[in-house]
Amino acid sequence: MKRCFILIALIATTLLAADDPTDALGWFRHGIALHDSGDFVGALAAYEKAEAMHFSQTFPLRLREARAFAKTGQADRAFAVLKQLTDNGLANPEILDAENDFLAIRLDPRYAETIAAAKRNAHPCTTPEHRAFDFWIGEWDVFVNDRKIAYSSIQLILDECVVFENYSAMGGYSGKSFSVFDGASKKWQQRYFDTTGAVHDWIGEPADGALRFVWNHDAQIDRMTYTKEGADQVRQLIETSTDAGKSWTITFDGKYVRRK
Repeated sequence: MKRCFILIALIATTLLAADDPTDALGWFRHGIALHDSGDFVGALAAYEKAEAMHFSQTFPLRLREARAFAKTGQADRAFAVLKQLTDNGLANPEILDAENDFLAIRLDPRYAETIAAAKRNAHPCTTPEHRAFDFWIGEWDVFVNDRKIAYSSIQLILDECVVFENYSAMGGYSGKSFSVFDGASKKWQQRYFDTTGAVHDWIGEPADGALRFVWNHDAQIDRMTYTKEGADQVRQLIETSTDAGKSWTITFDGKYVRRK
């Protein structure tokens, strides 16, 4: 019986090899058939044909190539393809762990690096730069000159990518802001909205151990600095310049004190 199955597999592989697809999709499907029958060398040749014909489904093609390289003992080429996939956004490490074709390379340190890269793609806001504003997260009473003026709830939302502010002042005024580290510009961005209908767009970056934002508008520059002062206090200082930054006037100096 076992010999019968082997013979059937050999006949199927021979028939597949005799097939001659005419388009990229046909070559990709032909490669899959060869791959699944155990002919990994033939599969790689078919995948190469599909790639040369500009097969549009790049991800499944490259993943199949990586699997075939792993099965034929070409670890370097397998990891080169996997790096291309993670560099282009592969964000599902489970799909790699589910493939038995990668068993031969899983003990290679590069496999753990590949999985780590896929996890970073799935959860991109895990870098130290993204965590630079975490000191502002919490429930706070806001004081100016030792007088409580507001309550503020600062939350981390959207898979820990956005710092969300809910500011409620005495007298009915309130505002909300969304702060995020932009990986493209390497800058922090904060957009603030309030009950007066105003919209403030701030651009920020670390400065002197604090996080400093700048807003240029109407021939005026506003500079807003958040400074951590111990575990339970944050200072928010806003300064204004009307002479292109030559001189600054303090317009707000508040302290966020963590609620116990």
